[in-house]
Amino acid sequence: TCLLEYLESNERHLPLAEAKWSDFAIIFDCESRITTDQSLTFGFWRFCELRHGQYVALEEGIFHDEELGLKDIKTLREFARSEKADTEDEGYDRIRVYSRSKFVTEVLGLAIQAKAFIVCFNAGFDLSRIAVDWKTAKNGGWSLILSQWRDPKTGKPKPNKFFPRTVIKALNSKTSIIHSTRPPLFEPKTKGEKVKHWPGARFLDLRTLLWALRNRSYSLNSACKEFKTAHQKIDHKPTGKVTQEEIEYAREDVACTVDLLNAAKQEFDLHPIKPGPDRMLDRKSTRLNSSHLVIS
Repeated sequence: TCLLEYLESNERHLPLAEAKWSDFAIIFDCESRITTDQSLTFGFWRFCELRHGQYVALEEGIFHDEELGLKDIKTLREFARSEKADTEDEGYDRIRVYSRSKFVTEVLGLAIQAKAFIVCFNAGFDLSRIAVDWKTAKNGGWSLILSQWRDPKTGKPKPNKFFPRTVIKALNSKTSIIHSTRPPLFEPKTKGEKVKHWPGARFLDLRTLLWALRNRSYSLNSACKEFKTAHQKIDHKPTGKVTQEEIEYAREDVACTVDLLNAAKQEFDLHPIKPGPDRMLDRKSTRLNSSHLVIS
């Protein structure tokens, strides 16, 4: 993929240590069915690079539930063929269409290895939409299984022990601690062989970051209005279907989230906060990490 090629070509420049602001970010948003389980229908994502203090898109794509009907998948593909990707001039100009599993392994997986931010607004919802199963985590939260393999003996799916799980522990209605497990990248060939493990993912929930910065709870709509972002959330009631209107709505949500990421970065950088924005949980976090932070 363009993302893989880009990261490989810039491998020597990938950070050895964790920078406050990652050089890369994957921003994504999910649409769901309006049934009780609110299961995934499709979503949009953008791969962005930090340039001159702003995250700019180099690749754009759609991902969809593997169980989505052929007619709906065709609708997504037709949209992707008819629209130019909203990327920089040197970025990939076509919208990619991936299954959920391909998005997880080829986009999120590469993002984790590159120490890129994985950015959502209300991350708990979006991350749980792309999970295929869950278990209770040791910390009492949810351990989301994103990748599975099918046991050839039983035919039943089993968790992929070589792909990270996402662990979400809610602290309150506005804040959650989100981290990934760090399993081995592959099975050791011999007993005692040392193998590399996955790095920890860097999840950035903009809803939580804005709560930490301003001590106010925002929706994506109210945040975009407050920060006067270039893209504004479309006034649309989700239907759970795959239609032109629904696709455009989902795409605009990701554009809004990219704008909001850059707006939040601009405000965050006004303050002498040492840790990265993915470490901010609430107003107390900013106070503990800054000797003279003023919250407006």
